[in-house]
Amino acid sequence: MSSLYSAFCNNTTDLQAVVSDINKYDRKRVLAPNWVESGTSNLYYLYNTGHVTQLYLDGAEQTSVSDTPNANNEFEYSAAGDLLKFYMGGLSVSAMNAKIFESSQDWDGLKTTVCKEQADIIRSYINRPIYKRANTTYQGASERDYDFIIVRINAILACADLVRSQNPEKADEIEAMALNDDGTGLLDKLKRREYVLWNETSFASEKGAIVEISLNGSTTGYIEDIKLNGPPGVDYDEVRVVISTGGTFAVGTSSPVYYDVYVKNDSGLRMNKVVSAEQVNGNYQSLAYGAQIRFQSGIFSSADEWSIIFQSDEIPIGTVKSGQIYR
Repeated sequence: MSSLYSAFCNNTTDLQAVVSDINKYDRKRVLAPNWVESGTSNLYYLYNTGHVTQLYLDGAEQTSVSDTPNANNEFEYSAAGDLLKFYMGGLSVSAMNAKIFESSQDWDGLKTTVCKEQADIIRSYINRPIYKRANTTYQGASERDYDFIIVRINAILACADLVRSQNPEKADEIEAMALNDDGTGLLDKLKRREYVLWNETSFASEKGAIVEISLNGSTTGYIEDIKLNGPPGVDYDEVRVVISTGGTFAVGTSSPVYYDVYVKNDSGLRMNKVVSAEQVNGNYQSLAYGAQIRFQSGIFSSADEWSIIFQSDEIPIGTVKSGQIYR
């Protein structure tokens, strides 16, 4: 059954990053050695096993079938009779009872289920949207579909849930990394917005967040700072700064470097050129929406491009001024 919602973390390396030996918490339980003959050659019965989704023999997965097993390593569990049937040639009842049989869920499936369940808990707890970011240009250093803080919290909670049945105290310690009574867990902080998700307005997004889009391998110069007095004059835009003429900008020389600035229009982003061929000079220079940028000296190549994302909850609608009244 498909779902609109999925886990934020993977069920392998993300879990191992939290609990390195997570694979030993696979919820296997040893079955009682009470096998009996079924009356059919090589087919054995084990009663009162409890539900068996996946059977293991000496640690190896056996094959589940929906009818009566008739080949080596096949098993079927009947919930109506709480009966496990297993087929294995060349063994006796005593030999069967000398082996170790374990029951569990498929390990990969179990981890996937737990990760999804804990992702649902996160969504419910923080009570605000968590959006996927599939475009690799904007995924950040972690190169993940979701903010890494969300990935790590999901992995922590999933590990705690997997560990809990075998070691409740350790599970509590792991869970406290995300959620605890002191409110110092990562999920506690995310709920209080001490961590800001990529799509949410923050001080950084209001000031302008610089992202490298395309830089030549020889480029060493960069945009060093953004100056903005008050909220930007736009709710959202991805302003693009593009080097139109490349060269080496150095202190004490006249710069040969020029840049253009593009903003959005009604047709889309990066559609309207608002700054054309302005010479880089190392001072605060024209950008857009009341903001200015300053370039650091270095080598700039033609077509080098940066994105400066502005996102604000406030749009200035006027300026409050004061004046002296005389009488």
